[in-house]
Amino acid sequence: MVMEYCPMGDLRKFLADSGRLLTWRRDKVRMAVGIAQALRYIHERDPPIIHRDLKSKNILLTDTLEAKIIDFGVSRSRTDGFMTAGVGTPYWIAPEILEGKRYTEQADIYSFGVVLSKLDTCKMPFSDVVTAEGKKPKPFQILHWVLDGRLSPAFSEECPRRIRSVGL
Repeated sequence: MVMEYCPMGDLRKFLADSGRLLTWRRDKVRMAVGIAQALRYIHERDPPIIHRDLKSKNILLTDTLEAKIIDFGVSRSRTDGFMTAGVGTPYWIAPEILEGKRYTEQADIYSFGVVLSKLDTCKMPFSDVVTAEGKKPKPFQILHWVLDGRLSPAFSEECPRRIRSVGL
């Protein structure tokens, strides 16, 4: 396989190292649009391709901060008969997949919303969540709250409303 050189590395590490220097006006919108365009491209194939593991670590950045989706190892075409297994990274998995439903493009869109939250806050998904007792919940508790609709990705006030609406 041959791919474009992406010297800025993956989005997860880039945000950890340099994320606070980015702004929505200058950088983040361009990254978000690039990811959305890549998803649209794979979803419009015939048959459509579902990535199934979209997360900040699976997005590389060029020297101009152009986003490139990578790691199609668990992706499948929508016609594939093996589309119900809960693959992916837990906090990025759509609630319907946690319920055992079939993967569709909407599962990738949910994961995209989690990526947008990470792009906005530069924090891991649900990292600020605490229990009623003020403790950090176990991962299964977070997934349960996501499944129940009581928890969704967090966004800052600086995040444009249109971006937040996609992520929620």
